[in-house]
Amino acid sequence: MAQPQAAPPPAPLDAAAGYARAGIPVLPLHLPRQPHDPQQPCATCRRLDCPALPSHPTGPLDQAAGARHLAHAARWWTATPHADIATISGAAFDVVEVHGHLDADTVLGWLAGQLAGCGPVLAAGPGRLQLLAAPGSYQHDRYDGALAAVIYLPAGALVLLPPSRLGDGQPVTWLRPLDPLAGGLPDGAALFRALLGVPANRRLADPAVYQFPSDPDDSGGDPDGAGRPALAAEASSGPS
Repeated sequence: MAQPQAAPPPAPLDAAAGYARAGIPVLPLHLPRQPHDPQQPCATCRRLDCPALPSHPTGPLDQAAGARHLAHAARWWTATPHADIATISGAAFDVVEVHGHLDADTVLGWLAGQLAGCGPVLAAGPGRLQLLAAPGSYQHDRYDGALAAVIYLPAGALVLLPPSRLGDGQPVTWLRPLDPLAGGLPDGAALFRALLGVPANRRLADPAVYQFPSDPDDSGGDPDGAGRPALAAEASSGPS
C-alpha cells in the first residue's frame, strides 16, 4: 500500500502571512548559498560586496521593523518572494537552543519523562534544536555539557522560521508545530533548567566555558560541582 506523501511546505509568502496573522513579527532575510564561486555573488541579494554575511535582512532590523500586519508581510514577500523568514527572539517568544550532538528524540523524550512543558520545536540544521518559550520568562544563559550546549538566546537574536533554508541549503522545519490554539508557551526558566538534566549531557566538557550560570547556588546543572568553586570565587570578587 502506497504511503501518503508529505504535503509540500508553504510558499514563503503564505508562511510569512500566517506568522504575521499569529502575531509573530517577521522580516525577510537573505542568506548566502553554498558552495559559491568567489567571482559570483554569495548572498541572495546578488551583491559581490555584500556587507552583512553570513545573513542580513532586506531592510532595517529591530523589533519595531518586524511585520505583524498581514499587509506588511504580503508587501515584503511580494517584492522578495524567495526571501527567507526571520523573527527576533524575545518578541513573540524566547528560544532555548540545544546545539551539538544530542538528537531530538533524546531531548524531547527526556522532557516528556520529566513532565516538563515543551511547546513548539524547530530543527534548525544538523545538531541544532530550538525550543520556543514564553517571551521574557528568562535571561541569556548557557550551559556547555558533554555533548551539547544549551543556550538561552538573548533578546534580539535572529531566528529563522520554516520554510527558510540555511546557507548550506538545509531546511528549517517544525518538529513540534506552532499551534496558536494549543495554549501558552512553556516557562523559559523551567525549560532551560529541565534541559540541563539530560543524562547524556550532564558532564561539563570544560568548566572554563560555562560562562552564564543560571544560579550559582544551585548545583543541579553540574552534578559533580566541578564548575562551582570558580563561579563562587568570581562572584565573591565582585563589588559588595
